[in-house]
Order: sequence, then C-alpha cells, then structure tokens
Amino acid sequence: MNPGFKRLQPYPFQRLAALRRNLTPAAMPAINLSIGEPQNATPAFIHQALVDALATTSKYPATKGEAPLRNAVSDWLARRFKIPRDKIDAERMVLPANGTREALFAVAQTFVARDNRKSLVLMPNPFYQIYEGAAFLAGGTPYFMSCPASTGFLPDFSAIPPSVWQACALIYICSPFNE
Repeated sequence: MNPGFKRLQPYPFQRLAALRRNLTPAAMPAINLSIGEPQNATPAFIHQALVDALATTSKYPATKGEAPLRNAVSDWLARRFKIPRDKIDAERMVLPANGTREALFAVAQTFVARDNRKSLVLMPNPFYQIYEGAAFLAGGTPYFMSCPASTGFLPDFSAIPPSVWQACALIYICSPFNE
C-alpha cells in the first residue's frame, strides 16, 4: 500500500461535520457553506440533454476529451485571462477532468518523482487540502508558502530559499478570489 496514506489528514469537512454533530441549532437555520455542492434543482434542459445523450454511453470517452470541448476551453481561457488564443494549443495543453480534485491530484502523480531529490511540492497556505494529500501520495513533501493578508494573500516568492527552489518538483498557485 502507498506509504503516503499514513500522512493524510482528515478532510476539513469531515472535521467540521464532527464538530457540528452535537450542536443545537440556533433560532435561525444554519447556512451550509462547508462544501461546493449544488443545492438547487437541475434545470430541465440539462436533464433532457442527458436523456438525449444516453445512446453514447455504451463506450468510454477519449481520455483527452473531444476536440470541440478542448477548443471551447481554450477559447474561454483566452478570453478569461487575456491570453493570445494562438498561445493555447488545445491538442497538447487542455485535458478535461471530472473535477478539480482529480486533476490537482493527477498532476502531482505526474511531476513528483519518488526516486528524485526534487520532491518538494510548494503550495499556498491557507491551502486546498488536495494539494497536501497529492504531495504525500506522490511521495513528495509539502512546503507551505505563507499567504497573509499583508501580501494580498499572495506568496512572497522572493522569500523562498534557493534550496527549496532546487528541490521543487511542483508548485500549486491559486487565488483565494478565484481570479
């Protein structure tokens, strides 16, 4: 079994559920902000699209997804981040995933070599817990970059020692504002 399993921490939402288990609700119902799951009914047109697509479920999709989807993602990236569209190669640079956790986990398994001295995985702190778990299960070691309010919640890359950069296999960079 993967020795990294011993290093995993309980997911924050599991800890939160345990803390709330014996609480008596206040006069007003609590607003659940614990996880990004949909809370509203699925629109009818989505149900219909699923029904219409059932005939295609007898085969697995290509791992890299369909070209129209990859092109649509590339077009969105260009618009959203003001990147020249010709700088985004949909064939080589876009890989659809079922969710962020899956993709963030997989990228660590790709870039962190167990038998290599470059095993540090740099991540912002506070961090999305999958960064840490992916590092552990890939055989890497998390290195937490402080992201305090005083820096606009951004890491100070100049404060990271050269030895850390030398051992860096992967760096997760995210915006707390989803920008």
